[in-house]
Amino acid sequence: MKLSINLASRHHINQRVVRLVICMVFLLLVSVLLCQGKGYLGDYRLAQTYQSHLNELKTQLHGELPEQIDPQQLAKQRSNYDQAQKLLRRDAFRWTTLFDRMENLLPREVSLLSFNPHYENNSLKINGLARDLKSLQQLLDNLQSERFDPVYLNSQGQTEVDDGHGGKRMALTFTISLGRVF
Repeated sequence: MKLSINLASRHHINQRVVRLVICMVFLLLVSVLLCQGKGYLGDYRLAQTYQSHLNELKTQLHGELPEQIDPQQLAKQRSNYDQAQKLLRRDAFRWTTLFDRMENLLPREVSLLSFNPHYENNSLKINGLARDLKSLQQLLDNLQSERFDPVYLNSQGQTEVDDGHGGKRMALTFTISLGRVF
């Protein structure tokens, strides 16, 4: 057996195509690497933003104040808040509804002169005139039946009023306190 090696014969490989394919693969890998880096950088920035928001929420949850507030300033703000709450409660009450209720409850011989609200203890004082004791008693009964609790007759007196014909007649003056109005 005779081995022959022909060193002059070699397989022809196109080096240009191989280099071109290697460059193309290299450029493809570099572009994929750049896209991955850009995505990682965006995710990192987003994670930092979320972390800062999370830290803010943690400080608020633990009750840490971002700045020190003077106790006197805090007391002043609290009193301003309480005063605003009182004003809002007063403003929220519908006076026209109360006047409509009173108009339906008033007997013909009774007229009301003034309403004095006491928002702190949820009561109302009413001053008025009644022709006689019977009509005043009817007003008190009507107020009791209308779920005002309590209804107190604070004062009662007599006065002279014009009868509409140029003469004078006697009438009863009264002051009533109503509870659970507001």
